[in-house]
Amino acid sequence: MLLRTAFPGCIAVALLASCSTELDVTAPYQENTIVYAMLDKDSTTQYIRINKAFLGPGNALTYAQVPDSTEYSDEQLLAEIQEIKNGSVVNTYSLQDTLLPRDPGVFAGPLHKLYYFTATLDSSAIYRLEATAKGNQVSAQTPIVAKISPTGAILSQPLRLMAIGGGYAYQTVKWTASMNGKRYDVSYRFRWDEVVGSDTIPRSFTQAISTVVTNGTGGGETLDAILDGESFFQTVGIRAAGNANVSRRIYRGVDILWAVAGPDLHQYLQLNSPISGLVEERPTFTNVTDGYGLLSSRRFLVHPVNGLHASTAPELVQGQYTAGLNFCLPNSGDFGCN
Repeated sequence: MLLRTAFPGCIAVALLASCSTELDVTAPYQENTIVYAMLDKDSTTQYIRINKAFLGPGNALTYAQVPDSTEYSDEQLLAEIQEIKNGSVVNTYSLQDTLLPRDPGVFAGPLHKLYYFTATLDSSAIYRLEATAKGNQVSAQTPIVAKISPTGAILSQPLRLMAIGGGYAYQTVKWTASMNGKRYDVSYRFRWDEVVGSDTIPRSFTQAISTVVTNGTGGGETLDAILDGESFFQTVGIRAAGNANVSRRIYRGVDILWAVAGPDLHQYLQLNSPISGLVEERPTFTNVTDGYGLLSSRRFLVHPVNGLHASTAPELVQGQYTAGLNFCLPNSGDFGCN
C-alpha cells in the first residue's frame, strides 16, 4: 500500500525535477538595491552607501570578495539628492563616487565605493534620494535633526557630585529637544593623562548616562538625564585603573555628549536592540521605496564641563573608589600635581 501511494507522487515530482534528491533553494536571480546614509548638518560632506545584494549559486563569501558583486559600476547607477521645502525641490545635488578604506572582513577591500555630495544642510528642509540602479528606481527621504540646546547648570557651573554636608549627590543634565530629534543617547567622557616614567599618555573613556525618547519631533520639549555621583566614581575607579606602572593620573576634564537620532533611525535602533523576550524574530525595517536600507539623520554635541566643584574634587583624589589611582588636579592648591 505504501509503495502504491508513493509511486504516483514520484511520477508527479519527476515531471518537475526528475525525482532528484538534490533540493535547489536558490530563487531566480534578482538584485536588490541597498541604501544606508546618516545625514549630519554639522558636516558639509554627506556620504551615502548604495550597494546591490543578490542570491546566487555557490559560496556567498566568495561573492563578497568580488567588488562587482556588491558595487555598481559608473554606468549602472545614477543618483541625486533633492532638497525639498514646502513641497518644492529647491536644490539638487548629484552624487559623486569615491573610494575609502574598509576594515578587513568578509567584503572586498582594502577600499570600497561610497557616494557623496557637498552642501550646507537646512534643518527646515526634507532631503530625498532618487536613484536608478540598473533600471531599478529607488527613493528615500529624511528630515534633518536641528541644533541641540543644553540648558541649566551644566552650561557654566563645575560638576558637583558630592553634597556639601557629605555623601554622594547627582547632577541633572538638561537640554531642549531639537526639531526632528527623536532619541537622545547621553553620555559623559572622562579625560586624564597617565604619567609612566618620563612619558605622559592621554587617556579617556566614555560612559552612557541615559537614553531619552521624545514624545514628538517638533522640538521644544524640556528633557533631562541624571548623572549619579556614586556611580560616576565607581566607574572612574574601574575604567581608569589597570596599569600598575602609572605613577600619576592628571585629571583633564569631563565632557557631556549627546548623540541624537532622527525618527527613522530611532525606529531602526529599536528594532535592532538586544532581544529580551521569548520571541527572537526581528521585523525587517526599511524606509527605502523599492529597495532596502535606511536614510535618516543624526546630530552630535560635545560640551566640556567647567571643572570640578570644590566638594567633588577631594572625592576623586581621596575617595573610596579612586584613592589608589594617584589622581591630581592641575592648578589646585590642595590636590595639585606639583
